[in-house]
Amino acid sequence: MKLINLGMIGSGHVSNRYFDQAAQLEGVRFVATCSKHLENAEKKASAFGVPRWYDDYRVMMDREELDAVVVTTPHSMHTEPVLAALERGLNVLNEKPMATTFEDCKRMVSLAEEKSIIFMSLPFDLNPAFLAASEYVDERYIGKITGAEAQLSLPGPWRDNWYYDKSIAHGGAVLDCLVYPISRLVGLMGPAISVIAEVNTLIPNRIVGDGKQVCSDVDDNVTIIVQFAGGQHAVIRSLWGLSFKQNNTIIYGRNGTIGLNDSGYPLVVHTLGQIIPDAEQVNWRGMESCYIPHGKISNQRNESVIAHFVHCVRTGEQPVQTCKQQLHVHEIMFGAYRSAESGQRFQLTTTFTPWGKLDPLIFDTRSSFI
Repeated sequence: MKLINLGMIGSGHVSNRYFDQAAQLEGVRFVATCSKHLENAEKKASAFGVPRWYDDYRVMMDREELDAVVVTTPHSMHTEPVLAALERGLNVLNEKPMATTFEDCKRMVSLAEEKSIIFMSLPFDLNPAFLAASEYVDERYIGKITGAEAQLSLPGPWRDNWYYDKSIAHGGAVLDCLVYPISRLVGLMGPAISVIAEVNTLIPNRIVGDGKQVCSDVDDNVTIIVQFAGGQHAVIRSLWGLSFKQNNTIIYGRNGTIGLNDSGYPLVVHTLGQIIPDAEQVNWRGMESCYIPHGKISNQRNESVIAHFVHCVRTGEQPVQTCKQQLHVHEIMFGAYRSAESGQRFQLTTTFTPWGKLDPLIFDTRSSFI
């Protein structure tokens, strides 16, 4: 088995999970860390047993024998290290968002395709419940798709740092949180054709973390309507103003509904079409004929982000969620900003080939009585 050498660019708390995940894998190791401040890179290296550290990612890439880099810097600092790595032929795992402009996102994807290397950009949705849900996006269970909704809403980031500073973050709830429900929905339903949005700053004066008062100028209240080719609408939102966290996805069909991470259930299927065998029947939102397919969930693969990325690096296979799929996710986000500014619907230009076995006829609600 080929030994995979990784370099970490970024020393914040987000990087910790990648070190932890890599430690669980055979033949994978981080050989260097990099941070703008050398002492931070050294501290992170010491914490996770990494032998070398740098304050210049270009020097790290040129000196170390790397197979790939992981980029976990703040949002606005993704572009330069990602492009530098891709230009050197290094595979890249990039935290969300891909970049803070759509033009930079396109540059990344174009360069990765030109170099024929692995560029995996988060979010990573392939958990067992999500994979099982993809098998129920089927007319046998829910009939024709008629709409969807999803959100990731929460009180707001607890840390008093760049999250609330637009000059550093270049965006708030859209780039930090809305990316997740958008990614889940297009991962299950395929590409959309347009977006219309409302985006604003609802709470400019906040109390965060240990009670400190901060002034925020980032967007913290966003609602978008994404339209699919069949005419279906998906309402997607992120609000940094709840007293709790809500992170669910609902797909509505004429004869059933799929709920992900809703009302305490990782996956529930409401179906008028047929009984789901080997599933627990539950009452969901006051409805009967609802099932939790425990067996289907437990039979799905349960890869970590690093495990999936390393598999792609070793085999040369592109990630299941391709960079073109994530480019589409990001065009929806940046299209939401454009729509909110103009008050007009934004027409999407990107598309991708869905990884699932979704029958396009599930969107056809007009050719017959349903």
